[in-house]
Amino acid sequence: MLRLLTTCALAAAKTSPYSFSLSTFSPEGRIQQIEFAGKAVDNGPPCAAITTRDGVVLAKAYKKSDKALVVEGHSLHILRVTETTIATYAGLPADFRSLVDAARTIAIELEKTNGFPPSASMLATEVGRRVQERTQRGGFRPYGCSLILASPSSLFRVDPSGWVAPLKACAAGAGSASIQADLAAILESDEDGTTAKRRLVGLLTADGRGVAVATVSSDPIEIDVDASTGEAGEEAVAPAG
Repeated sequence: MLRLLTTCALAAAKTSPYSFSLSTFSPEGRIQQIEFAGKAVDNGPPCAAITTRDGVVLAKAYKKSDKALVVEGHSLHILRVTETTIATYAGLPADFRSLVDAARTIAIELEKTNGFPPSASMLATEVGRRVQERTQRGGFRPYGCSLILASPSSLFRVDPSGWVAPLKACAAGAGSASIQADLAAILESDEDGTTAKRRLVGLLTADGRGVAVATVSSDPIEIDVDASTGEAGEEAVAPAG
């Protein structure tokens, strides 16, 4: 009994009364559920993206499954949002899929309202607003992923807090700090899309992970399902809508 009480006391000491609330700030001015969502991002396999003179390159590391169990040429790690915008992520894959579905709906609504397809900037802003709303409503939890949105000429990151940033390059997930430093070097060298793609794969390939890669430019979107082994798959981006 004494051991049980000691264990419960230690658990209570580690758990803040504010850690389960999305609508209450802690005395330190923190909303801890958002911080925990950030931990989910940091614990996931990394992703990276970079703008090049040939377009924007996205890469996403993932844990390989038995090839006999996986549909060839199919990937859920990089998805199409609109005809010219694609997305990848770090964090919880189910939350990524849910957020992409929301982004597709937002894109349709924006096109109906404005009469033309939304730019990546418009889409990122509205997705960020949707994500931020989840941090203010009871009965919900934040999205446990960081979303990377890319079009032929722009790149955006949306974090679990709803923060949206236009970027030239970015990385998220496990080990992203060191990847960011390497991305800065790639930017300085002003490499073409093919070279940047190869270097991104090198940065993300570790511990037997696969790497899905996409290039979005004025040409059709190109996808390598398993670029880490040099096996080019069919286009794996799910169609918009």
